[in-house]
Amino acid sequence: MSDSDVSIQIEMPQLSSQSDEEGAEEGATLASWLVGVGDSVEEGEVIAELETDKATVELESPATGTIGSLDVAEGTEGIKPGAILGLISGAAGIPAERAPSDATEASPTTPTTPTTAAPPPAVEEESREEVKAVVADADPRKSTPLARRAAEANAIDVAEVDGSGPGGRIIEADILQAAGALQATGAAPAGDPTPASSFGTSRRTPQAAPIVEALADGEGYRSERLSAMRKTIARRLTESKQQVPHFYLRTRVAMDELVAVRARLNAGLAEEGREVKISVNDFILRATAQALRDVPEANVQYTESAMHVFDRVDISVAVATDGGLVTPVVRDADRKGLTALAEEVKSLAVAAREGKLKPEQYQGGTLTISNLGMYGIETVYPILNPPQACIVGVGAATEEPVVREGAVVVGHIAAITLAADHRAVDGAVGAQFLAALRERLEDPLGMIL
Repeated sequence: MSDSDVSIQIEMPQLSSQSDEEGAEEGATLASWLVGVGDSVEEGEVIAELETDKATVELESPATGTIGSLDVAEGTEGIKPGAILGLISGAAGIPAERAPSDATEASPTTPTTPTTAAPPPAVEEESREEVKAVVADADPRKSTPLARRAAEANAIDVAEVDGSGPGGRIIEADILQAAGALQATGAAPAGDPTPASSFGTSRRTPQAAPIVEALADGEGYRSERLSAMRKTIARRLTESKQQVPHFYLRTRVAMDELVAVRARLNAGLAEEGREVKISVNDFILRATAQALRDVPEANVQYTESAMHVFDRVDISVAVATDGGLVTPVVRDADRKGLTALAEEVKSLAVAAREGKLKPEQYQGGTLTISNLGMYGIETVYPILNPPQACIVGVGAATEEPVVREGAVVVGHIAAITLAADHRAVDGAVGAQFLAALRERLEDPLGMIL
């Protein structure tokens, strides 16, 4: 058999290492193809974007060759590890014979996408040649092959399109959206009545693109496909609120000393030329980790057959992203100083917002912190993040009159709320944990020592 007869299957990788008990992987979504049938690819080149409940993951080509077929349509959900997504043929571009793909079994209700290419729409030859020149000059690292082919078919200048892909990469959906905007304003190229897809006539616009519809009374609204992340958030929080007996405890914490100590620490770091800056949330993270050491009965997890009591203190920190709330985990938070925590939280937050968290970076936390103080929210009543038994909601440290030593003075006060699973944590344990957390926050120098 010659090299040109060799074909390699594109398989869905394993994206999660969670056990079934913690919520096993339910399959990923094929968010978008970054290549089309007939494109040449190099081993390791990013060819697709996969969407899990926590992140967007890039799929790399398993081999060098030519895309022989793409068997799973964009937007297909519930794809299991090992499912066949497509085929890479040999260097000569001649696909070898193979058995029919079973990739569609991952989502029986979603039809596969035919790979028969349709002729591009008619465009004036002069316009097409100009666009070819623009596309040829485009930085391939900033646009995908599908995007460049769609740009050529629609006479779109790639350089004038904003990319929505990873790192600002221009994907086909961006080109089609630009073509749709031109069409809506009457500026579409002559002879090009509809945005073209380089994938074929049956290929649909990515489902993530918003669809504008009109209500009966004429008021408009925008409808967007639910992402895997949003579906998981909805399901897990609904189950949490319905199945877990929450109880809430709230305390008020004097934050004046913490605010002052933070200012002195950051001034010292700036004088040393260090770029790290310690936030109030970093103090809260360290205080929470130490409070779990003080009250280990709160560092637990309930199961139907046993109570898990953790030796480790791994704190999940809620991070708001465009797709929803993500909770990356700071491992062994009780063993790290403030500067180390500040640097790690910053790195995790950036990865979360870019959709680049690895499964081990967001799985297995023992308690979650949800801080909305930076938005001016005074009190937070969070919903438990199952299977964890505790979550801490943090409000803003606001200036208000307080009585100290018989005198009314202005102080910084923050409301901190604990939501706990009453099956695992009793009220007294929750109260002890909050008291320990308050004591740590009101003595910030003790956290540094």
